[in-house]
Amino acid sequence: MIKKIWFLALTLVISIVLCQGCSKNMIINTYDNINKNIGDLILTNNITLKGKRKFGEDHYVGTYEAKYKNFNGKEILFGGTTLKRENGGTIHIKLRIDNYSGDIEVIMNLKGKQKILATKSGEYEFALNIKDGSNYLIIKARNYFGSVNINID
Repeated sequence: MIKKIWFLALTLVISIVLCQGCSKNMIINTYDNINKNIGDLILTNNITLKGKRKFGEDHYVGTYEAKYKNFNGKEILFGGTTLKRENGGTIHIKLRIDNYSGDIEVIMNLKGKQKILATKSGEYEFALNIKDGSNYLIIKARNYFGSVNINID
């Protein structure tokens, strides 16, 4: 992962050097695209996920279903880092949690501020505004047995 970040940083530097005659908008768009790629590296990759994730029109939306058996850890499921999300600033989250034992937190990290969305069994709905910066939906669990279903559009 460190190599990928260095590669993206080097790409950014080269792009800026090559873009010396470019317009301000072109430079901002180039920076935003590189920032999006770096933000995608933060997401837990599909191979190590405990459930099945399917992205929608971008990495901020999609579905996730998981049945956890004694899960200890963190999964970063959806989100990214961008100046302005192309598909609008609002996402709608529907989630269902069925707890059997252990602890779980479904967290939305909005530009560095964490908001706990759910910790108990139930169905939840949220409309959240995605701001510029880092925005991620995260699951943290300790000795957790249960299931989670998430739909974001």
